[in-house]
Amino acid sequence: MSKKDDILDDLIFKHNEARINRFLWKRNPLRKNDELMQHAQEWAYNMARQNRLYHGDIFKIMDLGFSSASENIAHGQDNTTEVMKSWMLSPGHRGNILNSSFTDIGCGVEMSQESGRLFWCVCFGAK
Repeated sequence: MSKKDDILDDLIFKHNEARINRFLWKRNPLRKNDELMQHAQEWAYNMARQNRLYHGDIFKIMDLGFSSASENIAHGQDNTTEVMKSWMLSPGHRGNILNSSFTDIGCGVEMSQESGRLFWCVCFGAK
């Protein structure tokens, strides 16, 4: 397992931890989905290569077999704790993380060669 795999597994853990700790009732944990992992990693790579933060096409995620989908993106945070903190402080991003209809998750992270900043992408899907 690579260092990047460890980072992404930690990010998934933190998403599920947020879903469990946020409410008095337990949310189902998000399942790691290989197709979403690949999509999120490719999107993080695209953003890092262009050194630009921008959303992808949600319909491409839905084409993977999901009835609904969403995406959280970020850049500049140095680790999973920082990126989760910024997402949880944002109502829209927090809503994606806590959305009980989402069942699957995929994550990606890539460093921009131009700026040295990390670009993060998390994709959510509901089957």
